Amino acid sequence: MALSGHATPGGLHRITHLQGGGLPRSLGMMTPYRRDASEFMPPPTTERASDPPNHRRLRRRALGLALATPVAALGQPASAPPRPVALAPRILHVMSFESPWRWTDGQFDGFRETLALPQAQWKVFEMDTKRHRTDEAKAERGRLALELIGQWKPDLVYLSDDDAVAHVARPLAGQPLPIVFSGVNRDLDLHGLRGAPNITGVLEREHVSMTLRLLQGIVPEAHRLAVISDHGSYWDTVIGRVRERANRVPGFTLASVDRVATFAEFQRTVLGYARSADAVLYLGVLTLTAAQGGTVPYPEVARWVTEHSRLPDASFWIDRVHHGTLVSMTVSELEQGRAAGRLARAILVDGQTPSSLPVEATTKGHPAISLARARQLGLSVRARLLLSSEVVRQFAWDNKGV
Repeated sequence: MALSGHATPGGLHRITHLQGGGLPRSLGMMTPYRRDASEFMPPPTTERASDPPNHRRLRRRALGLALATPVAALGQPASAPPRPVALAPRILHVMSFESPWRWTDGQFDGFRETLALPQAQWKVFEMDTKRHRTDEAKAERGRLALELIGQWKPDLVYLSDDDAVAHVARPLAGQPLPIVFSGVNRDLDLHGLRGAPNITGVLEREHVSMTLRLLQGIVPEAHRLAVISDHGSYWDTVIGRVRERANRVPGFTLASVDRVATFAEFQRTVLGYARSADAVLYLGVLTLTAAQGGTVPYPEVARWVTEHSRLPDASFWIDRVHHGTLVSMTVSELEQGRAAGRLARAILVDGQTPSSLPVEATTKGHPAISLARARQLGLSVRARLLLSSEVVRQFAWDNKGV
């Protein structure tokens, strides 16, 4: 099996393609995780043939090498307490999405910041599930990531967002390899990973009430809220939380919650909101299908909204504000990554087990306002709100001459 990719600044190696046969023996013989399973069977492993020049061997696993132990009970450590590894571990980062993208890159930047191991060796694998959006395509991207893990044998795997957790963490649950995640919307129960002893991480939880109050601060006459999303499975739980928390904000009622699959359907639905809603909350707009097939790039979707919808809008991520959404109390991608980096350091440097590190959500929100969108909609924004928020003064495409 061969790998192809390219080196990037900062010592990263980005994997773009894998060639060759099926899973390596060590992965092909793994017993997959099952929700109703009470035991995990560790796979056989092999030593790396060689290390990079002038680099000491780094095979002290963060969870030990207790492979002689036949089983590990669900919810209990998969092996003896780990010994700290050397300060140059191998770390594989599997992105659910792609780079460059602020949400993905910000998580990775935060992770490296708090991990604070400048000699660490890195590889990055992009699942790119905006383009590879079918269940079959996502499963294939996950299989390729697992192949890379079997060949490169990292000391820790860092996963960002739900698709990577579903297709990489779940097959590795209960194995000696420690896994840390961030940006995950679905509960671990829904991923079938509750109690997996080698997995910990950071949940993503939206600031629903604070976002809607920020929207009210600019558009107090907005009362009927429409919510729209694509059919990505991870949006199910987000929509559930929006339904629950939007009702806690006085003055707002949910006018409709719509799920759409195609860009044409999205356009018709958004235009229809002019008759039924006062504001729109945009969730999943990442996998809308174009008329000729393929996925409409998210920036094109966002630009269409600014050009055709006159309703004030909101979302939960700073990248959306840069692409024309009026307001957001954003989930900080940096804080997500930083929290995950602290967990990884506790495992690799302090020798703690993943099962001893609780899975929690970040709580820090960051207010952001698109002044470009406010001007476009003829809205005035009070100075108090501008002074307390990140202000985006132009649309993302304004600097690109398009």
